[in-house]
Amino acid sequence: MKKLFSILVVSVLLFSLAACGTVQSGQQLEDASSLSGDSGTVGEQKSDDSREIQITTGSGNKMIFQLNHSPAADSFYRQLPLSVSVEDYAESEKIFYPSEELDTRNTPLAKGPSGTLAYYAPWGNIAIFYEECRGASGLYGLGEVITGAEFISELTGEIQIELVDASSASRPENASSQSAQAAMDSSTESEGAGQAADGSNSEEIAAIKMKVQIGSDTFTATLEENAAVDALVQRMKNAPVTIQMRDYSGFEKVGSLGVSLPASNGQITTQAGDIVLYNGDQIVVFYGSNSWNYTRLGTIDDLTGWKEALGNGDVTVTFSLE
Repeated sequence: MKKLFSILVVSVLLFSLAACGTVQSGQQLEDASSLSGDSGTVGEQKSDDSREIQITTGSGNKMIFQLNHSPAADSFYRQLPLSVSVEDYAESEKIFYPSEELDTRNTPLAKGPSGTLAYYAPWGNIAIFYEECRGASGLYGLGEVITGAEFISELTGEIQIELVDASSASRPENASSQSAQAAMDSSTESEGAGQAADGSNSEEIAAIKMKVQIGSDTFTATLEENAAVDALVQRMKNAPVTIQMRDYSGFEKVGSLGVSLPASNGQITTQAGDIVLYNGDQIVVFYGSNSWNYTRLGTIDDLTGWKEALGNGDVTVTFSLE
């Protein structure tokens, strides 16, 4: 009898352990499924991380803007594609009205150079600045132009706004960029022929130096290796490039080059001495730090006297080859 009772007790215990194992295994599968679902969500968000939009004018010119990750930008992003009518306002911006009001909670106020994309909540319009955006109460930042900044002032009538296909590798290039690229390619071919003739090493050309003159002070910068730098070098070979630069936000001087260079923008945290391309046609020199989408052009080798030379106001800066 005792033996039979012992067998029954052991059987009950084994059944209980098996049940617990089944529950735990089921829970583990459920947790794994949950984690897998989360990973899928992250992947979807990552693919949408660029948040670029394209504006096409009636004449076919295209501009690409990078949106920030504010609630207002989210509201606008979800409304696309749109076909809207644009008009000029105050000879400094082009405005149009989205189909719905934007959510401005926790959205930073807008202030920046030409190419700034903003939302003016009191009127419910979106503004594309072709002059400096000096900021205003109720004016919220949405993003900035990446390519096609020179077409903003020409916007009129009906325009098309749509999402940029993340899988597309091509972006619109304006005539100036194409000309600069052609000049760069031609120069590269000529230099290649010269190297073959005299046997020089291409590494000798890699580290190009540039003079940066501010008043009576002259600094030396080491240039980057990209298409924008190649195009800028071609211009400096013809003549020094002089730019009137204005102070912005207490950490940089910015001025228009007058033509567009082929940009390769990326999120950059700049430091004092950095020289970058902004909006394709504006050169920025830093005496402080900022994080934004730029194309690197070069870096000042020795910062001694750099901030003092730039001063507090507007300056004239001349860029030339050594």
